[in-house]
Amino acid sequence: MKAQKGSSKFAKEKTLKQQRQYLPAFASREDLLKIVRENQGELSLFSRSRLPQRTDRLRTITVVVVIGETGSGKTTQLTQFLHEEGYSNFGLIGCTQPRRVAAMSVAQRVSEEMECELGAEVGYSIRFEDCTSEKTVIKCEFSLVLFHLTTCDSHSNTNDRYD
Repeated sequence: MKAQKGSSKFAKEKTLKQQRQYLPAFASREDLLKIVRENQGELSLFSRSRLPQRTDRLRTITVVVVIGETGSGKTTQLTQFLHEEGYSNFGLIGCTQPRRVAAMSVAQRVSEEMECELGAEVGYSIRFEDCTSEKTVIKCEFSLVLFHLTTCDSHSNTNDRYD
């Protein structure tokens, strides 16, 4: 990987791979993936009783909440860790962002780190703009787009790639 244009001396002197290795998320990679593995398909009885009874597939979803400092790599790194571990073979890895520009920026950064064209393996979806393809395995979205997808009719084809 080549060094990137950046405003700091660190960003100018380090390759993207070297920059990734300095992030706190990188040091926690194995712990994060272990937690994800341990929680696949398991729900506590408390959570299971509160899920809608009409949608069977929702009862198999597990949520892992990752909390960390701004800039720690939660967004850019965790999505790549999941892809590298093969989770993208089972469906699309989604990453929500609170603002449209953030979804676009995160997708751009992750595509640079993965050395792929934006819209290929890594893309984004914001209102009225979808920069994805059939190759897309990591998709950054404006939070309201994901909300729309999760509230769509369960018989619609809109959610198929999120199974």
